[in-house]
Amino acid sequence: MQKKESDMLAHAVSLVDRGRLDEGEIILEELRGKDPKDPLIVGSLGVIALQRGEYGKAEQLLDMALEYEPSFYPALVNKGILLVNLGDVEGAVPLYRKAIELNPRYVEAYSNLGNAQALLGKTEEALKEYERALKIRPGFSDAHYNLAYTLVRTGRTKEAQEELEHAVSLNPAHRSALQLKLALHEELGEETRAAVTQRMLERLQ
Repeated sequence: MQKKESDMLAHAVSLVDRGRLDEGEIILEELRGKDPKDPLIVGSLGVIALQRGEYGKAEQLLDMALEYEPSFYPALVNKGILLVNLGDVEGAVPLYRKAIELNPRYVEAYSNLGNAQALLGKTEEALKEYERALKIRPGFSDAHYNLAYTLVRTGRTKEAQEELEHAVSLNPAHRSALQLKLALHEELGEETRAAVTQRMLERLQ
């Protein structure tokens, strides 16, 4: 792939990461016309379909990406997310584990494995996976949020609040973290802190 196409691909992936799916898709489809078997291009189109809830199309694209490159670990994680969305949590676990085997520093795999373990009722295992992700990348806001959410479910509210503070400090636009933070403030009767968090949420509208 030439530098121009490489730069276009990087820009498209960035657009998808920021939720600008339509813009990213236009660039990816153009690139796919030139290199139809590039796993990153095809896998990114699969992510777009996944985020749109087009699960059949997402599965087809992610499977194609893995056919072109069986060790393409991002597609394994996204296939796992797809299975979770379809209700097959147990089926997602080996995909996350395979991604970790291929890249032991891929924090998204640990975090999503933690989510799956939590859904399966394996709370302690889930907490360990989030902690592994944060050991590799302390600034991974999603892992802080996922850890907080699981801590809330176990009644460890104070620890959960600390993790939410980390998540929001790292990503002030983390809507899910702010919503959970607000719910905890309201539950604990922390009116001033709840008001501040509510204003932060309103600025995201």
